[in-house]
Amino acid sequence: MGREKVDTLLLVFACLLVVANHLGSNASWISASAIGLMIWRAWLTLNGRQLPARWLLLAIASLLMGAIYWQFRSFVGRETGVAMLTLLLACKMLEMHAKRDLFVVVFLGLFLLLTSFLDSQSLGSAFQVLVSAFSLLLAQLSFQFSEKAPSLWVRCRLILKMLLLAAPLTVLCFYLFPRIQGPLWSLPSDANIARSGLSDSMTPGNLSKLAMSEELVFRVKFLEETPAKSAMYWRAIILSQFDGRSWTQIAQAVPQGAIKLEVKGKPLAQEITLEPSNNQYLFGLDSVSKTPELESMASHLNALGEIRSELPISKRLRYQVFSQTSYRLNADFDAQQIQINLRLPPGFNPETMKFAQQLRQTFPDPASRINAVLRYFREEKFYYTLEPPPLGRQSVDEFLFSSRAGFCEHYSGAFVVLMRAMGIPARVVTGYQGGLRNTQDGYYEIKQSDAHAWAEVWVEQAGWLRVDPTAAVAPDRILRNLDATQKNTGIAGIVNKFIVQNSWTNDLRMRWSAVNNAWNQWVLNYNQSKQESLWQSLGLSSINWERTLLTVFVLGLIVLAIFAIPLLSHRTKLTIYDKLYLTFCKKMQRRGYQPAIHEAPASYALRLHEHLTTAQVTDVNKFVALYLQIKYGKPTTNLNEKIQQLKGLLKKIK
Repeated sequence: MGREKVDTLLLVFACLLVVANHLGSNASWISASAIGLMIWRAWLTLNGRQLPARWLLLAIASLLMGAIYWQFRSFVGRETGVAMLTLLLACKMLEMHAKRDLFVVVFLGLFLLLTSFLDSQSLGSAFQVLVSAFSLLLAQLSFQFSEKAPSLWVRCRLILKMLLLAAPLTVLCFYLFPRIQGPLWSLPSDANIARSGLSDSMTPGNLSKLAMSEELVFRVKFLEETPAKSAMYWRAIILSQFDGRSWTQIAQAVPQGAIKLEVKGKPLAQEITLEPSNNQYLFGLDSVSKTPELESMASHLNALGEIRSELPISKRLRYQVFSQTSYRLNADFDAQQIQINLRLPPGFNPETMKFAQQLRQTFPDPASRINAVLRYFREEKFYYTLEPPPLGRQSVDEFLFSSRAGFCEHYSGAFVVLMRAMGIPARVVTGYQGGLRNTQDGYYEIKQSDAHAWAEVWVEQAGWLRVDPTAAVAPDRILRNLDATQKNTGIAGIVNKFIVQNSWTNDLRMRWSAVNNAWNQWVLNYNQSKQESLWQSLGLSSINWERTLLTVFVLGLIVLAIFAIPLLSHRTKLTIYDKLYLTFCKKMQRRGYQPAIHEAPASYALRLHEHLTTAQVTDVNKFVALYLQIKYGKPTTNLNEKIQQLKGLLKKIK
């Protein structure tokens, strides 16, 4: 196979790696179209076929652009732009006729790699981008050799050397180049794509679907004391409005003013690293006593104990929060709040209403009524499952007296309905419960599978109290995790036993998670405040932009000099006879007979014959013949004598 074919196939392979970075974000037909076009290019190369005609390429490109507009209804936007770049890269591969087309493909591929960081900046994604960029550079380098190319390993080593030369300056610029708050340019309107997570409403089934996801929500590091896992309730959303099926937020349910929290004991300090969610929910251990301070935006702690950021969280966020596990929340009587949290829609769940009245007559005080409902859940045949049966219009009736199988939203919702029907103010709280401690770095990892719903009831003089009816049915869910409540059989059971519960794989998974966390903390979360702290430690606290840029520039030159100066000593030194031949070429050049770059000495001398006299031709032939004998002939002992002869012949040539 010829060199040109090999180099082209290497470029096709590199571009396929680039497209692979967007397989999870691009629509399936976009990735399939790009891969199909590149495979077509590889087939044409292998079979020595001509590239498609320009009219055919225009037709294909127009069809693909029309399909993009049909799907996105616009040519503007982040997703649209990435999709267009992906398809244009594939089309350009079918239009490579000159070396400049190669540079267009390589630069387009590198830019497309950059856009992959808009979707994921994890350590795995960074490694995948690095491999793809390395392949592109290797393909570009392979095309630069006009003669026989060195082996693949030699070319790889050359690329590695280039990257290593660039690495010190890259690290220096990363840590010292001034950082500013906010983006350098405005992203399109679809840049903040919705992500899965908690919703401001709760319907039977939505939390159980969310709990099947292992997506990371946030990491927590307890700075001092670590509470018991059963006390780890991460409060997020208060739901007070019930329409017979769904629970939603209601603006009137948020009292005016600050939170009324009476605390006991020492607060628990936590450092939370929150993943991007594009919503405004902040988390802290229930109950947060002070509004956390954010670096890039303001936050607010309302009277219900909910924490909200000023803007949607579109990037990873780290903050400290202080919580109290022993507290009284809003213990003062508030008629409006009591009324809001006693409302029930008329015409729904008659059996539940009847059951609540029986309990109300049997048990006189709120505490005994609460315990009666929890005992009912505990002693009757209720089941905790991720796949509960669907419920109809009378959802609470069907759950309590028919299916008796549900997830946390079923138990918390039914519990609150029973409380309100018995005259006890109650509401639903959604958030997360528990978390998995990483034994490698000590951080707790809270994932979507930890999503949970519980209840709060208002008791006179005690305020709002947390009651978790799920704990009465499935205590392992609270004491351990969700997996402890699920019985896996068949293949799922085998996989769970030998892979998920295997100590070696768990240790490997935690190590990888700890590495990712370190990447997040020290690279992705390196912001302006951290840079200012670094400057202070280096004695550069009063630095300004001009001095900083000058310092970076000078340090960059010093680093380049450190690596470049040793390389200069390894430059190929011209021999005396090569210098004499170059002097001969310059003499001829002054007369208008410049040698071509690819022209050998013998061919050059032959071309000069038609411009020189017979005597000059003889002298030129003797000079070139002696030069070739010295340079390519066998080693001789009278080299100096021949060099003197070469000098004499050069002087004769006028």
